[in-house]
Amino acid sequence: MKVLHLNANSAGGAFTAANRLSASLNTLGVDSNHLVFSGEKGAGYALWANSLFKRYRALLNHAWEKLDFLRFEKNASVRFAFSHGLTGMDVAGWREFSEADIIHLHWINKGFISLKGLSDILELGKPVVWTCHDMWPFTGGCYHNRGCNHFMTGCGQCQYLKSPADNDLSARVFRKKQQIFSSDKLHFITPSTWLAGQAKLSPIVSGKSISVIPNGIDTGLFRPGDVDAAREKLGIPSNANVISFAAASLGNPKKGFVEFKEVIRLLHSRGIENLHVLLIGENKHNAVLDFPVPVTFTGYLTAEQDMVQCYQATTVYVTTSHEENLPTTIMESMACGVPVAAFAVGGIPEMISDGENGWLAGLLDISLMADKIADYVNSSDTGRVLFENRARQSAVEKYDHLVVAGQYNQIYEKLLK
Repeated sequence: MKVLHLNANSAGGAFTAANRLSASLNTLGVDSNHLVFSGEKGAGYALWANSLFKRYRALLNHAWEKLDFLRFEKNASVRFAFSHGLTGMDVAGWREFSEADIIHLHWINKGFISLKGLSDILELGKPVVWTCHDMWPFTGGCYHNRGCNHFMTGCGQCQYLKSPADNDLSARVFRKKQQIFSSDKLHFITPSTWLAGQAKLSPIVSGKSISVIPNGIDTGLFRPGDVDAAREKLGIPSNANVISFAAASLGNPKKGFVEFKEVIRLLHSRGIENLHVLLIGENKHNAVLDFPVPVTFTGYLTAEQDMVQCYQATTVYVTTSHEENLPTTIMESMACGVPVAAFAVGGIPEMISDGENGWLAGLLDISLMADKIADYVNSSDTGRVLFENRARQSAVEKYDHLVVAGQYNQIYEKLLK
């Protein structure tokens, strides 16, 4: 069995999940290959844009789509939150596609595969698996619906567009997807039950096969370790209560960095001793890193071992994201024996059992989140160990990469019968 995984870029959660899955499938004896359109060279995948000319072409594809979208967008804030699938490569004729038995789509936007390209792929007649890392496969163009339910009835009147109408761009893209996705060779996967439930509400996916399989992590790599050694490498005092936060972009308001800062302010005002903030992520938008406690800022990390070190140095991992599917950082934290505090959005309640391996608070309920973290930090060593062990156990049982790869392999074999 030959499986071809496809991703638009060599960064982000979808890429990480696909690269790990491909490696795990190879461990199980599947001939799995991961093709990435643009980004940086690395291990475990083939990079299409591996020359100056190809990098320019990839950039041009994305730029052309965004330039075309200027005439539709409400304002600049939504520019990268919506894709009408205009631009892409003529991928169906590539050698990798002819050799594959299964074509596995992940995140394919950013000028990689257009709506026409999707149609061409499905016309090859091969089984196509699509892991939905966001809502784009079953909406009229948005990656996240932000409270809008128009994707349940065909889109139109889109909040992302400057001239919403019944037959606006979102409605036209929606109808095009319905037409393209009529193939019985297309099987959808969602990492969370929550996202599967959202997909089933969309007429684009209604009646299609949808399976729920979480993303996988290497729980042999992401595991508890020497806390003092990890903190020493990061320059963090050994007696600190380390509260960590990670986001690909700290400046993305939907990742909740502003709310995280407020959580830390509340913890500090409540007299929690030896607080220390550990920040991981890119800060190209110059988010203000002003905290009332010491801060260690690592920048954006690409090496998994560096992330492991950060988790092992952490007391509590916090995500204050406003919209999520099934965050990889939560899996990784718990696998390292670190309990997680989060807003109860998207698929997060499927990951965290409140009061057992972490804590949940309602969206933007910063005060409750701070209360729960404070109670844990002030708890006995025995209480902490119980949380740490339960966090580790839940991650190993649900998210180990070989368990996840085995579930995908079963889907592939079924589609090839």
